[in-house]
Amino acid sequence: MLSRAAARAVSAASLAASDLAALALALAVAVAVRAEVLPLVSSAFARPTYPFVHYLGLWWIPIAYLACLAYAGLYTRRDPHWEEVRRCLLGASASALVILAVLSAARINDDMSRPVVVLAWAVLLVVLPLMRLATKEALVALGPWRKRAVLLGSGPVADAVVSALCRHKTLGYEVVEVVNDPSVVSQRALALDAREIIVTTLELERAELLTLVENLRPVAENILIAPDLREIPVLGVDVLGLIEDRALLLRVPNNLLKPWNLAVKRAFDLCAGVVLAVLSLPVVATAAVAVRLGSPGPAFHVEPRIGRSQVPFNCFKLRTMYVDADRRLEAHLARHGGAAAEWARYRKLRSGDPRVTPIGAILRRYGLDEVPQLLNVLRGDMSLVGPRPYLPREMMLVEEDGMLDVRPGLTGLWQVSGKNALPFQERTRLDRWYVNNWSLWLDLIVLAKTVPTVLRGEMQMAAAQIDEPHPNLS
Repeated sequence: MLSRAAARAVSAASLAASDLAALALALAVAVAVRAEVLPLVSSAFARPTYPFVHYLGLWWIPIAYLACLAYAGLYTRRDPHWEEVRRCLLGASASALVILAVLSAARINDDMSRPVVVLAWAVLLVVLPLMRLATKEALVALGPWRKRAVLLGSGPVADAVVSALCRHKTLGYEVVEVVNDPSVVSQRALALDAREIIVTTLELERAELLTLVENLRPVAENILIAPDLREIPVLGVDVLGLIEDRALLLRVPNNLLKPWNLAVKRAFDLCAGVVLAVLSLPVVATAAVAVRLGSPGPAFHVEPRIGRSQVPFNCFKLRTMYVDADRRLEAHLARHGGAAAEWARYRKLRSGDPRVTPIGAILRRYGLDEVPQLLNVLRGDMSLVGPRPYLPREMMLVEEDGMLDVRPGLTGLWQVSGKNALPFQERTRLDRWYVNNWSLWLDLIVLAKTVPTVLRGEMQMAAAQIDEPHPNLS
């Protein structure tokens, strides 16, 4: 078993080697595209370029590249996957800018092709996060990246932390024991050779917590304190340490209250929405024909939904239900006693909805029935990402808070959470968490996770919205 110092050295060396391999791969692809593809696109690139081996001899490029990655915190932090992806993008972008700046300032015109730099940067945006993820997974499996931890606490917060650390394996924290007694934490950490202590207990008074932290100082390399802050914003929170006053402040931003952020989100919706709408036109046209042929009735379904500031709007969908869906639903609930309870809990029927047509079931499975809502996005009724667009009759079930002050989304956090069978109130809590923690990066994460969710056919329960009134809600 490696010592802690050796494990750190192996991890750092492995990550640096992985990053250099990503750079080499990006340069190889960039040189190939510059030499073989770009001359076919424009005669401006007809002049021959340097081969790949030439770039291997430019010693300062990997130094600038690794320095930018280090500045982005990629060798000193343990972050969840999507935060690491963000730092990879920042580090790769910074390195490209530094290289271009050096080429310009030093007037190095012949050593390196600027199109190669730009192409390599574009490849790195994809390759670098993937290679670091694979490297960290290997380091976790082999052991050097793992850090043994003892967790102090019990109850929902402790369970949530253990579950989160098991899910985010590349953080490397391995909880080897959970204890409830603060007085034995130090001894158990020493006995188990665990140098990471995670404190989740909420019963400790301020003086007890300070004493505990002081007693753990000789034992723990790091002390992680996990307060129960699940319902308040956590992304983008700044820690302000007031040295003279020995005070700690957490600055919690309200991003969607700032006009600039709203403008950025709207601009992104328009740009991405136009591209997606054009690409999806053949799919929507084909699906509309299939809906008309599959059952009597129109191809599209339009119904009122609640938008920003509780203003109703007409929401567009491909029709997935029979035109007499309301009658079919009432008959089904009358015949099946458990269906009414299921409807009351989830506001949908998960096992055999009699209202849904065979074509509609396929459309719902892959979320294709929601694609016409891109028109709502372009009109400004909706956003690409946001809370679900609630029905007017559902408003009695929704707390009137800031969640209703933003545009509803074509996709959202709970749709890609991997938990299709969430109760209605849990879905609203996830929507509220999204609003409180919004950033453009969070939108990009949700959109990126939507793609594999759709391809795996896991959007069925997420996308299946209520299309017909239920007697208890009318």
